[in-house]
Amino acid sequence: MVLKTELCHFCGAKIYSVRGIRFIRADSQVFLYANSKCKHYFHNRLKPSKLTWTAMYRKQHKKKKIAERPEVRDAALREIKERIKKTKDEKKTKKAEVMVKSQKAGGKGNLQKAGSKGPKLGGDGGKR
Repeated sequence: MVLKTELCHFCGAKIYSVRGIRFIRADSQVFLYANSKCKHYFHNRLKPSKLTWTAMYRKQHKKKKIAERPEVRDAALREIKERIKKTKDEKKTKKAEVMVKSQKAGGKGNLQKAGSKGPKLGGDGGKR
């Protein structure tokens, strides 16, 4: 299924069918806007080339999407993974040290829990 798209007359954004605001001037010229913001700016006679978020401004000022280089991205990810691994190792060693100290101290090691008190009987308590 192919969706028909048109461009906003003001900002140059893609507008899918059944979306946007259509304005027909007295001379029968049709304008399609992406949203009310574009419509208001057009009717207030603002120039899209002076608004930084429009496609026309980006084209005039040579603002293009910069592709991220995979080498840089991979290096950053590798560094993050190493840092995470290092902290995990530190936590493991710390935990092992604490366990050794607690076993030497002979504190409350592995005590058994007290037995159950028996089944609860209904009747007491409640809302009413």
